[in-house]
Parts: sequence; C-alpha cells; structure tokens
Amino acid sequence: MSHDVFNASATATWIECSWSALNAVPDAPKKRDTVEAAERGTARHDDMEAGEVPDVEAFIQQLENPPSTVREFRVRLTDNCGGTVDIFSHGWRNAENIATIIDGKFGKWDVPAKHNKQLLTYSASLLAHSSADWWRLVIYQPNGLDEDPWKQWVASRAEVEEHKRRVLIAINDRGPPKPGPHCRWCNAFQACPAMTTDAGFVMGAMVRPIESLTTQELVRLLRLIRALGDAKTAYEEALETHFKLGRVADGAGLKPQRAYRAFNDEQQAAEYGYQHYGAKGVRPLTPAQLEKLGTAGKAYTSVASHRPEGKQKAWY
Repeated sequence: MSHDVFNASATATWIECSWSALNAVPDAPKKRDTVEAAERGTARHDDMEAGEVPDVEAFIQQLENPPSTVREFRVRLTDNCGGTVDIFSHGWRNAENIATIIDGKFGKWDVPAKHNKQLLTYSASLLAHSSADWWRLVIYQPNGLDEDPWKQWVASRAEVEEHKRRVLIAINDRGPPKPGPHCRWCNAFQACPAMTTDAGFVMGAMVRPIESLTTQELVRLLRLIRALGDAKTAYEEALETHFKLGRVADGAGLKPQRAYRAFNDEQQAAEYGYQHYGAKGVRPLTPAQLEKLGTAGKAYTSVASHRPEGKQKAWY
C-alpha cells in the first residue's frame, strides 16, 4: 500500500505548510527509542484490530450497532490524501446521526481529541459516506500523562466541512515553506530552504547580548535549537555505533556513563523500608500510578489529589 503524500496523521503540520509534505525526507534520522516505541505502537494497533484490548472492547459495547463498527478502515479524501481509521462506527446509543472515530495512541506525548486535525481529516474523508450531523472524535491513550486514557470531543458537520475546505486548499498549495510552531517533527526540515540562512543567523544571534534580541529573533532561535535538539540523540546513537565498530575520531570516543545503585528487588526494598521506617521509608506513588492499581486507588485519588496551576511558560 502506497503512503499518502498528505497523510492524515501529519495533518497538523502540512495543513499549515504543504511544502513539508511534498518534500518530506524519506529517511530522516529517528532516535532508537522512537523507532522501538513505533514498533510497540504498531503491535498494540494490531491488538486493537483483533479485538484484544479490553478497554477498547468495553467502549465499543456502548455503541448501539456493533456490526456497523469497522476496524483499520482505509479512507481517502483525494488521491494523495488519506489514512487508516483505527475504529469507525455510525450511530451512538440511540442517536443515529452521530459518527464515532476512535484512534489509539500508545506513546506518552499528550494527544488531545479537541480539534484533533488527524481525526478531522478522517471525518472529512467520510462525509460522502455518512449523513451524520455530529462527529465524535475519540483518542484512547493508555500510556499518556492524563489519569483517564479516554479523551473525547464532538464536532458538528459544519466544522468537519470547514476542515475539509482547509485541507483541500492546503493540498493544492504549491507555495514556499511557511515556518511556524508546526515545524517541530517536520519530515522536510533537513531540506527546507527556509533553513538555508539559519546557520549564519544562529551564530550571529548567539554572540549578541540576549536583551538585544527581538521577540521574533528569540522565537526563531529557540525553534532552531529545539529542532537540532530533537535530532541530536539520533546522531549520537549513530556515532556510538561507529565507535563500537572500531572507527576513530580525534578528541572523541566511548566512555561509560555514570551509573547509580539500584535495588536487586524493588518490591522487597519497599517492604523493608516500610517495616523499619514506616511511610517515610517508601516513596509514594503518583496519583496516576495509584489510580491504575485498582478501584480503591481511584477512589482515594479522587478526594486526596489536586492539580496545581501550571507555571506560565513561553511556547513556540
């Protein structure tokens, strides 16, 4: 099966900059743990398709007409825009005018359901096949940072049609790249002409006093530093492989990292610490960890935890 140029999973990037999809680098470097996480995610998607994820099956049982539920459903909006829906069902309880799309995410990076562009693109691809007035977008993310693995949002048909309009404009755009926050994780970053002058900009900006940099210059500098930082681990892993193969470079090589002591049996250590020092001898679980242990943990967490106000932090 050929890969769509404008794949639904990357909508958040190419809907802002079509150049990124049209010029994607096929073998962009990826960290080893990123590749391994992707492989684990594929395995979990296979489990979902086979009906072997209990939480997902329990959720599907709420659908009024399970026979209408389809899995790994291939959709296309145009010849070069589409993707594969994990689970699609038309109808929710007694409301036949609601279509439901469920997408499994198995990483820790938070994926919201609200205004989720990937799921909106799936919905836009199905407009011609469903008369639903409402589109229920559902993210199942069991390894995420939220206590509840389920995130849901309902979009009106008008919102889905507006998203379709934006998508069609984007995939027909042949203009130059448009840098912005969407540049992160861009598969065309290495080939982007907007980056050709950035090496000189970085060197010039970093020798200036910070207070002399404009707001826009700070944003540009930080986006570049972040992009290079995202790729840094992949290049470090490649260099480690070179050294393990016996290759050499002046002033560089392999050396052991600092290691810290670890208990041979963490459960036994926790029991020993509690026996001799009480509660202060055991590190408490986080609310999310305690919730996952069972009903009692959920009940306690609901009354004994709080979410402090987040610290204000620049985003770019």
